[in-house]
Amino acid sequence: MVINLQFFGGRGSALNAAGSAKKNKGGIIDPSAEPREIEAVYRESRGYYGSYYKNEILQASADDRTGELSFDYATPEKREKTSKTNKTQYLTYKLNAGAEDGDTFGINWDKVKAVSGQTYGIRAELKERGFKWDGKTKKWRKE
Repeated sequence: MVINLQFFGGRGSALNAAGSAKKNKGGIIDPSAEPREIEAVYRESRGYYGSYYKNEILQASADDRTGELSFDYATPEKREKTSKTNKTQYLTYKLNAGAEDGDTFGINWDKVKAVSGQTYGIRAELKERGFKWDGKTKKWRKE
């Protein structure tokens, strides 16, 4: 006798997959957004000048229960250097949600109540979306 576990909603079934899709559908970070591959440049310090990143790449993380979104500097998946003496490193990031030079992606802004973290580069977009800076909590709040 063979029992079809899909009917009962067992592990890996269509019923179970539909339930998890409903659970993720209403989150702050859009689960249907495709990962974005971003290439950036980092210059090492040698001598008089300091090192710096030419692009600001931020990774978003969210707490769906409180509606808080946080931005932190992203860690690259890959670093390439053409030679030992070259000061330039080519970085590759792969992110589902975050910001690239002030432009955000992969976020359901209707669900966000507060934003914290490295927000200086995206403050113009936050103001356009109706957020105001709260100096006491050091967060952007939606009014």
